[in-house]
Amino acid sequence: MTTRRFSIVMVAVLAGIAASRLCLAQPASESPVTPIPDLLAMDVADLRHPVLPESQIHVEPTWNSQQTVGRALSLKRAVLWGGVTAGAGFYAFEQSQASWGMSTGKFHFKDDLHDGLAMSDESSHLFSSYQLTRALFTGYSWTGLSNRAARRLAALHAWLWTFSVEYPIDAYNPTQGFGISDMVANTLGVIAAYEHTRPGPDWWDIKISIKSSFFADGSRLVAYTNEQYDDFIYWLTVRPSRSRYLPVWLGAGYATAHHQWPHVDKELHLGVGTTIDELVGLISPAAAHYLRPTNAIFLNLNTKIVWR
Repeated sequence: MTTRRFSIVMVAVLAGIAASRLCLAQPASESPVTPIPDLLAMDVADLRHPVLPESQIHVEPTWNSQQTVGRALSLKRAVLWGGVTAGAGFYAFEQSQASWGMSTGKFHFKDDLHDGLAMSDESSHLFSSYQLTRALFTGYSWTGLSNRAARRLAALHAWLWTFSVEYPIDAYNPTQGFGISDMVANTLGVIAAYEHTRPGPDWWDIKISIKSSFFADGSRLVAYTNEQYDDFIYWLTVRPSRSRYLPVWLGAGYATAHHQWPHVDKELHLGVGTTIDELVGLISPAAAHYLRPTNAIFLNLNTKIVWR
């Protein structure tokens, strides 16, 4: 195992260990212990947030969770979660080397302004780091950490992971390079997720939708060519109504199109739509629990404004 591979695995392992340390250092005010919740136990379609006495607060961790008071850390879950994240980090590194080339060159920066992508790559970084942070938050909450500790660890863990993609993976890859704008987008995504997982109403989100061209030209979820970046729209969405019976989101999205190389068309999309889990939640809230990961996909009708 090379030094770089070992360092990436150790980042994930140390993050898992830090979770245990932070939980044991929780203030005495969280002393009343309540059972560790199951990840799928909350009705995700129910967006109401009743005011309860602190002694009665017991809300399950979701992407956007209420403050959980006095939950106890499960060492078994912490060890399992640490193993999962360490394995995922190592697998991601191996796949990056197989897909984008080995990181065996000299350190260099990427020319972000002349990469022919017109910020679609940065948009994908922001979306990915945002969703990664939220997923890590759910995992750390599952171990029994408080909302505050889970949020902080998830943000730190996600930022270290995304930083490791830029350095050393891309920085020493002859065909890539350290991307300053990519790192800025990663950081903004982590910050956005950190704010989104604060206790409170879930009224905004960052989502993605897929163009029809994705299914026509054999594209991949991880784009390998400039044209494949054109197959995604990245959305900032807001929900005007918190009613579970009106699961409607309004969104502004950004995308690109490479119709006449080297020119790139920029697209501003304005849309209205919903998500799979919220639609299913209208019929069966229980089934919606298992579809929660699909919440990142924005099903929508939209119009676009194009400029070059």
